[in-house]
Amino acid sequence: MKKSMGSMKALVAGVVFFGGFVVSQGAFAQASAKEGLNTISLNLDNTKANLTEYKKNLSIVDENITEVSKAKAKAVEQQRSVASQVETNNKSVSKVDAQEKELNQLMADEKAKSAGEEKKIAELEAAIAKMRDNQKKREANVSDYQLQITQLQEEKKVWTSRAQILKEQQQDVAQIVKAVASDEAQWKNKQKGYQGEVARWNKEVDRQQKIYDSYSALAGK
Repeated sequence: MKKSMGSMKALVAGVVFFGGFVVSQGAFAQASAKEGLNTISLNLDNTKANLTEYKKNLSIVDENITEVSKAKAKAVEQQRSVASQVETNNKSVSKVDAQEKELNQLMADEKAKSAGEEKKIAELEAAIAKMRDNQKKREANVSDYQLQITQLQEEKKVWTSRAQILKEQQQDVAQIVKAVASDEAQWKNKQKGYQGEVARWNKEVDRQQKIYDSYSALAGK
């Protein structure tokens, strides 16, 4: 950004208005044509100086608005990027939750079957060997599922942590967009003000030039 708000205020405070030098036609009538011409010339010079100052200030405002617009576009793009990452992250968390739920169900099923088969061992001596073999396999399955759950829980911690970071980033970017939008509005208001002043002083320069031309001709006579 070319100028900060503080710098802009200092610049505006430095503008000097010379309107107090404009004399009435009655006072001019009492002065000689040469003195009146000198006064009008001074008014014209002061008017041109004001116009130049306001044009310079308007140029600074225009540059600041351009920079603010660039910053706003960049912030909005960051906001979209973070929102996309948040969506992807949420899908990953949901996927891990679904897998964990499925594995918990599988583990619960295995435990239930194991308990049922343990009970049948006492009733079915002939099937003890097979049942024991099934027990070992199911225990291995439970251990494997438990290991997978542990791994998924660790992965879930990572995704959950990342979700918090992304949430904070999303909030930060939203604040940046809001701040930049506020700056843009302020600079545009400044722009309107200076455009109005430039137009006003253009008219004043034209008026003073006409007066000067008129009295220049009168003084020449």
